[in-house]
Amino acid sequence: MVSFFFNPKSIAVIGATSNPKKFGNAVTINLLQNSNLQSELFLVSRKSQEISGLECYRSILDIPKDIDVAIILVPAKAIDEVINQCIKKEVKGIIIITAGFGEINEEGKINEIEIAKRCNNAGIRVMGPNCVGIQNLNTGLNASFIQTAPLGDIGMLSQSGSFGCATFYAMEREYIGCTKFANIGNGVDVSFSEILEFLNTDEHTQLICVYIETIENGRKFLETVNRIIPNKPVIVLKGGRTHLGMKAASSHTGSIATNYKVLKSSLKQKGIVLCENANDYITALKTFSFLPIPQGEKIGVLTNSGGSSVLFSDKIEQFKLELADFSGTLVEKLSTYLIPLVKVVNPLDMIGGADEETYYNITKLMLEDANISIVVASVVVPPFLEMKPDEHYRGIIRAWNDTDRKKPLISLILFSEEFKDLREHSRREKAAIFYTPHDATFAIKILVERMRLLKKLNQSNEN
Repeated sequence: MVSFFFNPKSIAVIGATSNPKKFGNAVTINLLQNSNLQSELFLVSRKSQEISGLECYRSILDIPKDIDVAIILVPAKAIDEVINQCIKKEVKGIIIITAGFGEINEEGKINEIEIAKRCNNAGIRVMGPNCVGIQNLNTGLNASFIQTAPLGDIGMLSQSGSFGCATFYAMEREYIGCTKFANIGNGVDVSFSEILEFLNTDEHTQLICVYIETIENGRKFLETVNRIIPNKPVIVLKGGRTHLGMKAASSHTGSIATNYKVLKSSLKQKGIVLCENANDYITALKTFSFLPIPQGEKIGVLTNSGGSSVLFSDKIEQFKLELADFSGTLVEKLSTYLIPLVKVVNPLDMIGGADEETYYNITKLMLEDANISIVVASVVVPPFLEMKPDEHYRGIIRAWNDTDRKKPLISLILFSEEFKDLREHSRREKAAIFYTPHDATFAIKILVERMRLLKKLNQSNEN
């Protein structure tokens, strides 16, 4: 198990520096920013005697206490000496942030394999090289040189550190976040599968997301995922799907990118949420962070825009989803809150004058209806009748809260990213907003697929 990487009792930063333009400084500052850091921190520097009030040691061997994790940031040419010192110190694990190995050339590949062998013989685990580091957001540990991820319930594993960094920006925007983050870089020792096993046992992690370019041991990866899927959704974005992408991936981490067609079939069979692009990846994270799994597949739609309902209906058919038929009883109830011009069908176009109370009443009736399992409340924010940008959303969320959020409610508010009041309401209520018909329908698709998978697994267990 690799859990000690995320909960180390002691950390040594080898290559710490006060120079803000160097990675050794970024890692040091990120660790020191946590005033409640549960790990004892030691800095190793050849040039500094003190950094941010902490004494610096010339070598890890000079540190008077045992070290769980050593983070190495020295140049590649100095790695061998540092590795020897770590072996002599009997550290538990090493994170090699330094680049310049298998991603560069064959000689670098040979060097990193030799490092892994030496450490393995000494009983030391290695993460990296060529990685940004790890984070444990539940303890505030940022043992990386990138920004601290927002706190949430997602366990994130990324083969690309910079893509992980970019994903944090999207998480901030969507009010979701991480429990744990790891970037394994060239992955000479610690594997995807080991970190996935750890995330599966982590009580704070409710869903897992993975950005991958290559998998060294595909069978083990799939076996691991198969154990996780019944407990937690696993979301995967694969880089290197095309010839050019595979070529770029090979130069990125020094590995041959896994064939996408083969991997795609295998992942889907296991029940993984496989995303075709980065936007779907973020949509999937948002969906499973905020929405419950539905009990059925029938969808009810309300909107103030005929155009949006047409575009949404196109996507419904494309994803092979199903609209609910309104019962006579529901039609009668809905009509109470609608003007006579409105034709009460699904999707229900309430036309442009529908206000907060209309949205509240219609959304609530659909959420309460036994024939509807998923409700889509679609809005084009109207620039007329003195309506406020967030008033329709207020009605939608109020209805969801009043029905105890038992069913998935998809708030589709077209192209509303720049409405600050709307987004602030979303943050306060811990509720998602979807901005395009594709995003909203993709969210429903993966929720329905998850529901089908869990039902299938339950039936297998019963038999």
